[in-house]
Amino acid sequence: MTRYGVEAWSAVLPEMRSLWEAHFREVALEQERVPLDPDLETYARLEQAGALHVLTMREGRVLAGYLVALVWPHLHHRGTSHAFFDLYYVRPAYRRWTAGIRLFREAERTLAARGVRRMIAGTKIHVGPTGRSLDVGPIFRRLGWVEMERQFGKWIGSW
Repeated sequence: MTRYGVEAWSAVLPEMRSLWEAHFREVALEQERVPLDPDLETYARLEQAGALHVLTMREGRVLAGYLVALVWPHLHHRGTSHAFFDLYYVRPAYRRWTAGIRLFREAERTLAARGVRRMIAGTKIHVGPTGRSLDVGPIFRRLGWVEMERQFGKWIGSW
């Protein structure tokens, strides 16, 4: 049976870290130029400040997925609490039926309970190394999200 729960960053960090390499290999572009190198000290400070929201998805005791959001007022809308989705991932073996949809619905429920009024998330739009689209936009739309803006990137460093 799948269970969802809000957990402390520091408590679930070792389990999440064990999934980061697979998560990174599946979704990141320019992996050689921009290696995985999380700033764990800043995450710890964000946890201490109460600005991290960590939602886990468990099958028994196994961490099947996670969602990490940064919670604080938007710089342009300081009276409105926002959740900025930083990480979300479901292990491939657990991506069945509506697993991702349920993870996002539970995030909405738990974030609303802590006073968040707007959630903002991105989605990859490229095809991953397995040839599968990484775009979860259709899931967001199904859940009532609207596309708000697009991001672009350009490598300007020497390589």
